Amino acid sequence: MIKAVFFDIDGTLVSFQTHRVSPGVLDGLRRLRTKGVKLFIATGRHWASIGPAADAFPFDGFITVNGQFCFAGGQVLRRNPIPRPVVERQVELLDAAKAPCLFLGEQGTMLINQDPRTDVFPSQLNLSLPDPVPSSRVLEQEIYQMTAFFTKEEELAAGDAFFPGLEVMRWHPAFVDVIAPGGGKDHGMDAVLEHFGFDLSESMAFGDGENDLPMLRHAHIGVAMGNADEFVKKQADYVTDSVDEDGILTALKHFELI
Repeated sequence: MIKAVFFDIDGTLVSFQTHRVSPGVLDGLRRLRTKGVKLFIATGRHWASIGPAADAFPFDGFITVNGQFCFAGGQVLRRNPIPRPVVERQVELLDAAKAPCLFLGEQGTMLINQDPRTDVFPSQLNLSLPDPVPSSRVLEQEIYQMTAFFTKEEELAAGDAFFPGLEVMRWHPAFVDVIAPGGGKDHGMDAVLEHFGFDLSESMAFGDGENDLPMLRHAHIGVAMGNADEFVKKQADYVTDSVDEDGILTALKHFELI
């Protein structure tokens, strides 16, 4: 029996077109809640940027920055920051390449090396960007994730030496999320499940990006959205309709959860 369901935000709960959760999906979430199912966000976003989903529905807990910072009911369940020496080296490499990057930290988000590549955040994700800061500011706080504005081609050209010892995940063509080893939404799931006393066999997860794959593989039932690319779809247990076709609702009905 499914007792815990995890939802990615962008392209899963929230449409890239409307930037909101549809009324149909919200109704499905409420129906799940009445059955006693716990509902969780699992996103690559910083915890201060989860508004489109968190404001629409009272979720039971949150996996943010791809599993690096997780919390529920005001209690922090997991922290896994990037080691400071690694951040220092990444700043040097990004500055040398003049590559823009967002650093998601304890006190907020910082942007270095801003250029037109960063416009994708406000134009496609409806997310405002912080004012750019000198690279030295990055080292003033713990960093949980870097969002580097590299296309897949630029990532391949940079090679493995550019993000040494780090985990690199992509959910958008224009950028990658970079986190410390031992991170990922699957680790966040484990922290949340343990806190609430659920077994992995009682979990279900929805996602559309490559950064969702650890979670989709890990959950008892992993559901890929219809707008996910083929690489993600092939590794899911079930492929539903797209976010703009209320794919979450389709899958919940398919598995007879509502």
